[in-house]
Formats: sequence, structure tokens, C-alpha cells
Amino acid sequence: MVSGKYSALAGAISREQRLANIATNLANVNTVGYKKSRMSFESLLRGEQQTSAAKGINFSRVRENFTEFTEGPIKNTTNPLDIAIHQDGFFKVQSKEGFRYTRRGDFHVDQDGTLMTGNNMPVLDDGNAPISIPGNDTSKISVNSIGEISVLSIDGTRELVGKIAVYTMNENNSLKRESDTLFSLETGGQEVLNETPLLNVGSLEVSNVNMTEEMALMIESTRTFESYQKVIKAYSTLGQKQDELGTVG
Repeated sequence: MVSGKYSALAGAISREQRLANIATNLANVNTVGYKKSRMSFESLLRGEQQTSAAKGINFSRVRENFTEFTEGPIKNTTNPLDIAIHQDGFFKVQSKEGFRYTRRGDFHVDQDGTLMTGNNMPVLDDGNAPISIPGNDTSKISVNSIGEISVLSIDGTRELVGKIAVYTMNENNSLKRESDTLFSLETGGQEVLNETPLLNVGSLEVSNVNMTEEMALMIESTRTFESYQKVIKAYSTLGQKQDELGTVG
């Protein structure tokens, strides 16, 4: 009986973790460039072990917490510094902890003339250098579909001032989720520079979280969690009755 109680407890804990995962996704349903997080589960014992070692009672746990990198919807903004990556790829930015990758393309130019993400991280070029924009009048800045940045001078001439680098990875699972919309490259992962990315200028890629899907998952997980709670309560009641019988006489 004790094994069954702990099996139900393990199931309840794993579903509680899933509910926290879903809540994080829902909190970021409007976050630019956010990629939803998913969980998979597994049984601790398999096949013959499940019947011989656990007598049919098994324990479940979270097998993997992974990111779905599917492309999110593209929203037109007409802002020349809003840029969405079409298909694969990530912008490279400089954080305090080192290089990071993101699909967040709500850029702006700070007071020093540096191109920054919406969460204030310098956007890098293919030489890992921040991109400096002469002047602060963003109405004169234009970006083409491969990330080349030009500035229109007073006399009408256009000057190329930098290029936004876009990288793909040898494997997306080599990316580790960090805070916000950032990812770091794990040991063994390799970045590959995309010389001719396909960028949607004047648009933003919004979160790939589907609220309807998340709500359905939340309802299903909540019901499963409540079922485990009932099982745990039933085992507790049975245990209490056993103790009472053991004290009779």
C-alpha cells in the first residue's frame, strides 16, 4: 500500500511541475520571440521490472523539459527597427554573462547609438561587435531583408553602417534556455552564420504559445493532479484505519 501512495505522490508532483510549466507559457503569450516550453514524462521501471520489482505499481517522473522552436505568428508593425526572422535562425546579443541567442526583434537605438534589443542587450554583427548607428534619428535608418543597415544622410546619400548577424545551430537542442527570451549555446554546440537570412522588416515574431492549447493542457493536468490527490487521500484514510485496527484490544 505504501508503494501505491508514493506512486500517486510521484504522479502528483510531476503534474504540479507541468502546471508550473504551462503557467510560464501563458505568462509569456504576448512576449516577443518567446518559445514555449514543454515536458515529457517517463516511468522509472519498465517491462518485467514493473511487475517483478514494483508489483505492478510504478513511479513517474519528468523525463525532459524542452523548448519548441516552431515559428511564431508574424505581426506587422511598420516600425523599421522591428525585425522578424523567417524560418530558422537567431539574433546574437551580448549579455553580462556572455553571448546569447534570441528571436526577439523589437530593436531600438540607445543614447550612445548602439542597436539594442527590447530588453536592452546590444545586437551583434558577424564579428561579435555591437552595431553602432550614426545619429539617433531612427526615421533615417533602414534595414533590408538580409540585415544590412543603412542610414540616409541629409544630402540624400545612403550609407551602409552595419549588418545584423543571424545564426543557425547545428542542432537546436544544443541551446539552453536562459532568462527571458534568451538561449545560450551548450558545450559541443556550434553556431553557423547565415549570410543571406530572410528577415521580415517592420514586423515582429510574437510568442509561439497557443492560448487555447495551453488552457486545454492546464485543464487536463489539473484533473490528473486532482485524481492523484484523491488517491493519496484514500491511501492515507486506509492507513489510518489500519492503525486503528492495530490498536484494538
